[in-house]
Amino acid sequence: MGLSLEFYAGDADKIGQAFSGVEFEGLRNGTLAHSYADFSLHISPTDLDILSEQAAGLLGRPPILLLDSLERHVGGTPDESSADVISRAWIEFIAAVPKESASHLSGVWLSAVMAESGDEIDTGSADAVRAIGDLFSLCREALARRTDVVFAWYL
Repeated sequence: MGLSLEFYAGDADKIGQAFSGVEFEGLRNGTLAHSYADFSLHISPTDLDILSEQAAGLLGRPPILLLDSLERHVGGTPDESSADVISRAWIEFIAAVPKESASHLSGVWLSAVMAESGDEIDTGSADAVRAIGDLFSLCREALARRTDVVFAWYL
């Protein structure tokens, strides 16, 4: 089993408590978090900064990197998992990317990850396109509802 990378939108403190308690069903089914995006694509958290860089290229503006945008720790277990609130600036940045560009962004992102890592990656991954589309929707919904977005990883 690899590293799981997920985004949740809703009340950060409730999300952090549920994440720490390994209550994933409530985080994924809409009862504890109103939106969810799964990036468990055999990638690392730093690959999500590459996603931010590629999104910036589409938007024609400087990138806002995810890992630099983690503002407050709300859950997890040391060395096994973490859940952190993401800055509003990163949420707005991702929400600005046109939803119809998910497939294109996925391809350029995974190509950049492959160039960086040297690993063979399926740049046409339907799971990656779905994850990016879900992230776009999650960020837009969080802005509309004025809720937090939490980035979480676990082993």
